Amino acid sequence: MIRVRQVKVNIENDSINNIKIQTAKKLNIKPSDILNIKINKQSIDARHKPEIYFLYEVDVTCNNESNILRKNKSNDILIKPNEEYKINVSGTKKLEKLVVVGAGPAGLMNAYIIASLGYKPLVIERGKKVEDRVKDVEEFFKTGILNTNSNVQFGEGGAGTFSDGKLNTMVKDKEHRCKFIFKTLVECGAPEDILYAAKPHIGTDLLRNVIINLRNKIISLGGEFRYNTCLTDINIINNEVSSIIVNNNEKQIEVTLEIVPLNVMTISIPISKIDIKNTPTGLDATIEGSLSFDVVLRGMKSDFAGFTNDSIQVSVDLKGL
Repeated sequence: MIRVRQVKVNIENDSINNIKIQTAKKLNIKPSDILNIKINKQSIDARHKPEIYFLYEVDVTCNNESNILRKNKSNDILIKPNEEYKINVSGTKKLEKLVVVGAGPAGLMNAYIIASLGYKPLVIERGKKVEDRVKDVEEFFKTGILNTNSNVQFGEGGAGTFSDGKLNTMVKDKEHRCKFIFKTLVECGAPEDILYAAKPHIGTDLLRNVIINLRNKIISLGGEFRYNTCLTDINIINNEVSSIIVNNNEKQIEVTLEIVPLNVMTISIPISKIDIKNTPTGLDATIEGSLSFDVVLRGMKSDFAGFTNDSIQVSVDLKGL
């Protein structure tokens, strides 16, 4: 497969057929010699107004690719590089009891990767699943009554679920991790153009269904989700995380106190915990530094298949916040 850069197409005549024609011109071949074409990047060239162009980077499959590469000595024409994201597996132990804390974007992708490696992660989330969360948010906008565990900040999908769905541009994605995430999102219903658009965007309405589909994908691989489940304490024995305690707080509702045994835990929540409360004067946000992260992560063991053996130590100082 050949990669062709700087394929210029007038914005008023933008079509996959015209992209193919302009690509063939750069390769000095006939359009019919291009058997398959796939857009890799798209940007806008508005340097010569009023003429505005799309600039494409495309990957093409052609007849006689070796001859085409030999005849075209341009930096814009090259063999397509391997851009598959590789999950480095360096551990040896196969463990079963894995807990992912938080069902935001990091937690969901974390759980998906873990599940794709053959594990059965338990994902706990203090808020509600996205379908129920939407109802709570709509209720808040109508009545001003806030559910402190299910709102625009807390709940499945994270705070970004109720933003406008803008994504990272992947400019510095040297390990192709973001592209892997975007491909997964497309598999779950996101528009395909996020794979190449200069400013990729899903949109809030679509994103909700994407989150549901990603959750179902994780469940189909053996994962489990528990909502209204808040991590309240961690038990460490012999410098290893042995179990966690959830909902050990009278303010938590619907799920009772429970001790969850585990081998490995990943925390996919913001560095600070932000609780929102209704007050007579409006909304009050209380921010607490997550100083227990250092203890939690020092107690984690990572010598098992699918995770690196690197020592993980994180210290958090939020005194200046």
